[in-house]
Amino acid sequence: MPALRLHPDADAEAIAAASWIKANDPKEGTLFIEALKDALERATCQPEVYRCFQGDLRKVRVGKFSYAVIFRVKADETQVLAVMHLHRRPGYWRKRAHNWPNPSP
Repeated sequence: MPALRLHPDADAEAIAAASWIKANDPKEGTLFIEALKDALERATCQPEVYRCFQGDLRKVRVGKFSYAVIFRVKADETQVLAVMHLHRRPGYWRKRAHNWPNPSP
């Protein structure tokens, strides 16, 4: 299984989303964390299931929540560029695809 690497901003987005959801409903917060873990595992284990867009980027939904994980597969790792809310600021994360260095081959 490829390694999983989150962009620092994607990591912060995941923490912020989980914290916000958990503050409003602790049970839903726990469900979100489990759904996020599942989405990350699916992205890592079966990336080809998710169609490419904008080159090599792919998107997997986070369970029933209005969030998605934007990722790409490079060499032997899965790079997560964003954990984005699907109805807020579309495309804000796009510069990360160009500015985040790729791993050494």
